[in-house]
Amino acid sequence: MDIMVLGVAGGTGSGKTTLTRRLKERFGDQISVISHDNYYKRQDHLTYDERCRTNYDHPDAFDTDLLCQHILELKAGKSIEMPVYDYAMHNRSDKTILVHPAPVIVLEGILLFVENDLCDLM
Repeated sequence: MDIMVLGVAGGTGSGKTTLTRRLKERFGDQISVISHDNYYKRQDHLTYDERCRTNYDHPDAFDTDLLCQHILELKAGKSIEMPVYDYAMHNRSDKTILVHPAPVIVLEGILLFVENDLCDLM
């Protein structure tokens, strides 16, 4: 399967999630959606108060290596277990979402175009 990866970036509240949700509603199984927010790094080593003070608008807050690995797996026709971020805990939860490969993968997030490795996959 020849898979296209598209990135939707923009500031907080700019409509990224709304757009990708509507695309998913319109095209169904023809697209897979991945939210960059789900790839915030796991921070079990920090207290809740320390996690609250983390700068989540910085590229270092994201597990870009895992995201790139997951995109490569999807492009190879394999399903992935996308992590789920828990905003109340300010940490990645133990839950995952099964994402299947599709002809188009839509990534959405505030800092998608900062990391060269990630850009190379789009």
